[in-house]
Amino acid sequence: MNLEIRGAYIVTPQDDSTKVEKKTLFIQDGKIQFTKKFEHPDRIIDASNKIIFPGLTNAHHHIYSTLSKGVPCEVPFKDFMGNLKNLWWTLDHSLNREDMILSTAIAMKDSISQGVTTIFDHHISGYTENALSDMANVFDAYGVSGTICFEISDRNGEEFFQRSLDENVRFAKAQKGKLVQGMIGLHASFTLSDESLQKIADASEDFPVHVHVAEGDIDGMQCQEKYGKGLIERFDDFGLVRDNSLFIHCSNITKKDLEILKKRNIFIAQAVDSNMNNGLNVGNISKFITEGIKTTVGTDGMHPSTMKALKNSMIFTKYLNKNCDLGYPEMNALFLNNFKLKKAYGLPLGIEEGETADIAIFDYEPNTPFNTDQFLGHFIFGITESRCQYVIKNNEILLDDYHITKDLYKELFDRSWEISKAMFDRFEENKKLYK
Repeated sequence: MNLEIRGAYIVTPQDDSTKVEKKTLFIQDGKIQFTKKFEHPDRIIDASNKIIFPGLTNAHHHIYSTLSKGVPCEVPFKDFMGNLKNLWWTLDHSLNREDMILSTAIAMKDSISQGVTTIFDHHISGYTENALSDMANVFDAYGVSGTICFEISDRNGEEFFQRSLDENVRFAKAQKGKLVQGMIGLHASFTLSDESLQKIADASEDFPVHVHVAEGDIDGMQCQEKYGKGLIERFDDFGLVRDNSLFIHCSNITKKDLEILKKRNIFIAQAVDSNMNNGLNVGNISKFITEGIKTTVGTDGMHPSTMKALKNSMIFTKYLNKNCDLGYPEMNALFLNNFKLKKAYGLPLGIEEGETADIAIFDYEPNTPFNTDQFLGHFIFGITESRCQYVIKNNEILLDDYHITKDLYKELFDRSWEISKAMFDRFEENKKLYK
């Protein structure tokens, strides 16, 4: 398929800044071109004065939460542990294979509609065998890339721990170099013993980890009381602070932990919306960025919009630091690191000459001068509130004038209420697990 996309502002993230150019973009057989190499396009898209980005990244998602809307959980939760036990841990016991295929398909459509084409997912469900491959098949069907891992913890017993570890390692080995890759998914320090961390370290080669760090106070407090060290320090003792690992939240970490992270090639992913929803502390994004730690955003299953997560993170770091002068450097770093994470896993940026196309067109049209120097002002206060109109990846249009083009898993979508109701019934039964 040969496409000609006319009149848009093309936004290209670079190492330290973002370049804006207004020019026509061509896609020939899935590859980005800026000179016309075909005589007759199969399609011309008039994107006059609109904004073209590389496809966005969600650095921390929980697709397993997709069917949780309306789930009959016990409230009030009282505290963070009550939230985990009465909602999320009960939910994951209740999810079967059909639930997860449907959940993943819904998440793919929702993400594409927000211009998100790369997802780093942290998964848990009631079944383990080939669970990550089941999800990856749905990613592939919709043309979405990223990584998937299976949460490992001690809370479900030794047998489930081992099956979770085996599924992570199996999938990571099988998916090396593919568009959907594997990571090693750890729940958190407070649900993993030293013995378990050693087993993970021994079995998982040098695959990067994806782990919650200091989401709630309990994580750091338990680590200090039981092991006499910080959370990152503990993971580092087992060789689990690995290149391109994702450390999520980092809301309550020690100075020593911060020093370790500064020296490593890792990413922090903050999920401000989720932390605030849970009444928890939020890591100081401004401090992380000032210290040179690659920090970006995820949604933690709250919603599919990276744009919303970026804007809310920038606003909250101003509030947290009580400093109205913060914002532009923080947003610049969060935005650029969103794409650096993508490239760290060998995925193309998707907007440079000769690359496999991976672009999202947003319907924001600047009413004031717009160029490289003025990009952040428009991005923060305008583009993040606009809608994604087109998504093109490789040789496919995934979102066409606001409409998802792939009508997949129709039988599951037709039965989504039936499937959800059956899961809700299992959820009711599983409430006894945490009484």
